[in-house]
Amino acid sequence: MELSDINIVIEVAKSGKISHAAKKLNYAQSNVTARIKKLEKEYHVQLFNRYPKGVVMTEKGEQFVDYAIKIRNILDDLKSEMHDDGEPSGDLKIGIVETAASSKFMDILNEYQVMYPDVSISLINATSPKLLKKVQDHEINGAFISGNFNECGLKVEYQMEDTVHLISKRTEVPPESLCKVSWAVFPKGCPFRKITEEFLEEENLSAKNIIEVSTLDNLLSCVKSGIAYTIMPKTVINKESDEFSVYNLSEKFSNTTTKFVRCNDRYVSNSYNKFVELLNTKCINF
Repeated sequence: MELSDINIVIEVAKSGKISHAAKKLNYAQSNVTARIKKLEKEYHVQLFNRYPKGVVMTEKGEQFVDYAIKIRNILDDLKSEMHDDGEPSGDLKIGIVETAASSKFMDILNEYQVMYPDVSISLINATSPKLLKKVQDHEINGAFISGNFNECGLKVEYQMEDTVHLISKRTEVPPESLCKVSWAVFPKGCPFRKITEEFLEEENLSAKNIIEVSTLDNLLSCVKSGIAYTIMPKTVINKESDEFSVYNLSEKFSNTTTKFVRCNDRYVSNSYNKFVELLNTKCINF
């Protein structure tokens, strides 16, 4: 097996189509097919079941891909460590849920960039499940993830506690007819959407309408205009608290945790270590 075969098998498994993998890797499709057949002959296994619309990994194929990913990760870590001269530089990819992207976090990020200008920072916004998968697939260095999740194989670098509240447009009258209002939520996978759904179910309420948004700015605009209510950590309105009314929820729904995590089996760069060090020194206090 050649090292380039590793990327071929991983990409075919990822895309489910030999043609897509060939295009992504800039190989001829016939070359990709031949390389897979060669591997199958070498290891005396069938890696993929072929169908008119694509390929599906066999059980042995899944095992092969797992090993291939481990080998590629080791090689990537080897290259990174050999090029690491002790000074923070290179890429730093951080995943973050919308609710954690506070002004305090941005201040910390700005301070980090001033201290280490040779580091190229990428921020990836997504729901907690998507960010968790990106961490586990080693697509990003670390991520802020909210809610409960399986921490197996992960290292928690930082943890933030917050309280969750019902938030509406600024008003002197407490909301009464919750069954008649709309609710602004993030896409499925967001823990606060789940809390909203559980809250409505427990209160025997049915939301008039669910307004799904992808950014915190859009969500707060919906609430501020009076179009909808939302259930979110209070910190999301810190900068504009005078424009909203905040109501407490029962203890069952009121507490939440956001953690910054990374995979614990990968090489950790000085760029990443310095970020975590600054994060723990400055703290994103909710």
